Amino acid sequence: MKEKQKYFVCGGGHQGLAMAAYLALNGEKVTLWNRTLEHIEEVKKNRIIYCTGVIEGIAVIEKASEKIEEVISDYILVTVPSTAYADIAKEIAPYVNKNTIIILNPGRTFGAIQFAEELKKNNVMELPQIAETQTIVYTCRRKGNNEVTIFAMKNDVKIAGLANCCMDVVMQRMPKSLKKYFSVERTVATTSLSNVGMILHCAPVLMNIGWIENSKVAFKYYYDGISQTVAKYIEEMDGERLNVAEKMGYPVESVKEWMKRTYNVTGNNLYECIKNNYAYKEIDAPPSLESRYILEDVPNGLVPIEYVGEKLMVPTPKITNIIDLANAVYETDFRKSGRTFSPEVIKAYVNNE
Repeated sequence: MKEKQKYFVCGGGHQGLAMAAYLALNGEKVTLWNRTLEHIEEVKKNRIIYCTGVIEGIAVIEKASEKIEEVISDYILVTVPSTAYADIAKEIAPYVNKNTIIILNPGRTFGAIQFAEELKKNNVMELPQIAETQTIVYTCRRKGNNEVTIFAMKNDVKIAGLANCCMDVVMQRMPKSLKKYFSVERTVATTSLSNVGMILHCAPVLMNIGWIENSKVAFKYYYDGISQTVAKYIEEMDGERLNVAEKMGYPVESVKEWMKRTYNVTGNNLYECIKNNYAYKEIDAPPSLESRYILEDVPNGLVPIEYVGEKLMVPTPKITNIIDLANAVYETDFRKSGRTFSPEVIKAYVNNE
């Protein structure tokens, strides 16, 4: 009898706990790994994740560990922030081969390309089957060491693989309970350029710094933090993303269109769509400026869009303003640390049409 597929969830944060709990509650064999034990200590002790929200239950996984060799399998679901991809690629490099499946949840912008490059640096000669998703399937928040709330499951999330990746195999081996939320795209150019996180996260954080740094104030990120003026600026940024995608030859949908399709909401503009999105109602603002909404989404989202735009002579002034402001506030250079793949390099990895 064929052994049941084991799914290795890489990362014990918001999405990692949601992914592990969801799969386990649907009868899948799941292992969980996190580099620091303190984040998964309770799960390691009793193998239980408590899940509330639109998915409820007590999930029992196979094993959780801070030692990757104890839990890794040949189907890897990476759920860590994309800023950790270099470290994660180094960790898993000794255990992968050309048949290993790696799905980056999500890739952010050209994450699959970065992951492939990092594996090569770590002496992986034959690349595994690397795919990336457009966004995270779950709208979720980790409530404790072994508890997660899933506010919503997103519909029709785009997924695609690098040029060497056989998406038929990736999807055949994916659990049916997870597969139903994805739609396969021809190229990772589409999933990368469809990254809406960078549009929804960066500007609102920087425009709400006073509230975020005020420990006496707790506010809902989308409902309170994105006013009509902020939403208008976001839509203008989004227009620049769409222009870059169009120029590259991979047209994608707007963030407003994405929200309508993913959450089944209505609205004449982005502000109305956000206000009509019940899944956003309970999402709190980041408790500090040390948030992936900036530390991940600026270097691995906005920077590559601006960089490709410059190479293709597509202006991105609104995006540039946000990168400049982030650099000034955080006293760093996100352009230096960010992803800067040329259009030529991108096409070499995504040319699977």
